[in-house]
Amino acid sequence: MPETMKKTKRVRKPKKQKVKQGHKLVWITLIIILVPVAIIGYVLLESAQGNDKPVEGNRFGQNDLNPKIQDAQINSIQGDLMSIGGMESATVDLKSATLRINLNLADSANEDLLEAAAVQAYDIVNNYLPIDSYFTNPENGKNYDLEIGAYNYIVDDAHPQEGWQYVKLTKTSAASDYVIDRITSAKNPELAEQVRNKDQQIPQAEQPAEEAPAEEAPAEEAQPEEAYGYYDEYGNFYYF
Repeated sequence: MPETMKKTKRVRKPKKQKVKQGHKLVWITLIIILVPVAIIGYVLLESAQGNDKPVEGNRFGQNDLNPKIQDAQINSIQGDLMSIGGMESATVDLKSATLRINLNLADSANEDLLEAAAVQAYDIVNNYLPIDSYFTNPENGKNYDLEIGAYNYIVDDAHPQEGWQYVKLTKTSAASDYVIDRITSAKNPELAEQVRNKDQQIPQAEQPAEEAPAEEAPAEEAQPEEAYGYYDEYGNFYYF
């Protein structure tokens, strides 16, 4: 007998389900929301990390502060400052394009000695940093300023205000020469004395005069009851 043909079943492949259009809209919406959120989060994170750091700016152009002051020059200046007579301590600081020098001389130093020390310090600076090159403005730029302060002591319990002396030498980059001010001495002593005397003579505020006590109104004289009327048993008054 002829062999019967076996029936074979065809295995159908599962049809791919089409992604619904709604799912695409959800993903697109999420992406649109997450992108700006991620950007804002990054900005906030950067701001939080740099919150403890000052914002640094630069107010000088390419032609300013040229040539620049180097640390080696500052160290050399500070070393030579100690050779000034009567010097106890000296500091040199460069901030905001200003070279600041503080000279602490002996407690007995007067203003003349302090002024002479400030001028000596100016000459020492000029040896390492020529004034015309570092502290004078060129035609198309701006250079450093120089401040030199000289004092005999810092006022405290052991050092009274009356004996304190302070002299300041200033050379700005826009000026042709330096200026010396004796901070603890008045430029016009007569005017300063007048101001001090005026402050001492300010009268105290007058005390307001005490108000006289108000006079009491005279009390009405009581009239005899029998002359005008009488009271009944309930306290009512009847005129005659």
